[in-house]
Amino acid sequence: MSDGEQIVVIAAAAASFTIVCDHCSELDAAEGSTGSTFAGRLDLDLQQGMFLCRRGHGVRVERAAPQDAGSGAVAASAA
Repeated sequence: MSDGEQIVVIAAAAASFTIVCDHCSELDAAEGSTGSTFAGRLDLDLQQGMFLCRRGHGVRVERAAPQDAGSGAVAASAA
């Protein structure tokens, strides 16, 4: 099992997520069981957060950069 920090990137507009904990996935494979996924919520005003999976492994969740809205802003100002 690796000891590195797990970082997961979610979509810029996503508020909730379901992800796989890599550490649990490795344990599950060794034990032949499942349950390595967990769900969480990252409020839209936050860019990142730390979460614990069901087994207590730390997972950092980061929000992806929003798509370039420049073309929409230009069209709105030109109208």
